[in-house]
Amino acid sequence: MPKLFKTDISSEADVKVFVTDIRSEADLIVYETTSQWEATESPIWCYTDIQSEADKTVYFTDVQWDADLIIYKTDVQSDAGWADTAKSDLL
Repeated sequence: MPKLFKTDISSEADVKVFVTDIRSEADLIVYETTSQWEATESPIWCYTDIQSEADKTVYFTDVQWDADLIIYKTDVQSDAGWADTAKSDLL
């Protein structure tokens, strides 16, 4: 968890996500992987092409104020984690 499905339709999404370039603005620091076995915690995301396999459906928005969750992407798995645990119930 979470195994996510990306949608292009905002109303289909369980969570609307904005990706920021500024780490201090993020609610969650995310590490993306292609291995669903690595995606065992909410800061480690793996995407699936099959919506029924996904734990959540996400929509990536271009505007920060439209997002439920603001993320910052990291290349280091050990850096991933919640910056604002109040939003952890979204995943």
